[in-house]
Amino acid sequence: MIKKLSLLILLISLGLLFSSCHLASKKPQNQVTILLDWVPNTNHTGIFIAQYLGYFKDEGLFVKIEQPPQESSTALVAAGKVEFAVAFQDFLASALISENPLPIKTVAAIAQHNTSGIICKKSSNISSPYDLQFKNYSTFDNPLETAILKHCVEHYSGNFNNVNLVPAKIDNIGAALRTNIDAAFGYFGIEQIILNHFNIDSNFLFFKDIDPNLDCYTPILISNTDYINKNPDIVKKVLRALSKGYTFAAHNPQESANILVKCVPELNYDITIKSQKYMSLQYINDAPKWGIIDETRWNNYFDWLYQNNIIDKPIKHGTSFTNAFLEN
Repeated sequence: MIKKLSLLILLISLGLLFSSCHLASKKPQNQVTILLDWVPNTNHTGIFIAQYLGYFKDEGLFVKIEQPPQESSTALVAAGKVEFAVAFQDFLASALISENPLPIKTVAAIAQHNTSGIICKKSSNISSPYDLQFKNYSTFDNPLETAILKHCVEHYSGNFNNVNLVPAKIDNIGAALRTNIDAAFGYFGIEQIILNHFNIDSNFLFFKDIDPNLDCYTPILISNTDYINKNPDIVKKVLRALSKGYTFAAHNPQESANILVKCVPELNYDITIKSQKYMSLQYINDAPKWGIIDETRWNNYFDWLYQNNIIDKPIKHGTSFTNAFLEN
């Protein structure tokens, strides 16, 4: 999952980083990089809004929004190459329990609930994980993905050995569902919205509805623990600006989608609008404000991973995230 640091540095030097809207050429004193986890999408809207509407500038910050080499944002933060990155609670576990745990900590929840799940071809008549038996499931063969899928099938009294795991050959879920594939992993606010837009009949099984223990935080914002300790005021300023950006997006989905497309013109406008209307309901949802992480739910997920032998050691409570830099 984590690429070698030397390769990451090489890729960065070759210019595989993505900048958002036009930035001033003169660097202010407080320069910060926020690394995305993937191509720009509505998970990132609040970041682009904070840039576009000047919320970072109001805090005296010079912020670059960059796109990383694939699956490398956590490693870059741990190596101190960037200050902040978008990540996912479920994929942090391995980094936190390694022989040399990565020095990373989550400082905010970008969305309040897990919007990922299983996308199913409607004609395959999959109404629960039990129905995945004797069906073709497209998998990237990630151990965590496989373990969660196995749990879901067995949670509904199915036999996981009866699920036909097919190595993913097509990244586009819409195209995959037009083949012999019956189901695949995806996010409702992205893949499912795209399928709906193109009138591809499908249904969605949320992991959080299958088992509340699977309601982890996706996505999140992480930083380097040493950077946090040395720059608490900068962390607060970044989160204050992001809170304004995501709160704006939560209350203004149409305008927020317009801003995102202005910053990232290659995005499909109609899909972005539909995705934004969904994601705007997820940023704050039932939390008192943007960014807050519920300690019990956070710990429950990591405890569940350990209790189900998905990770081989527990993650100590109170060590992997903090709400301390969010304004009261």
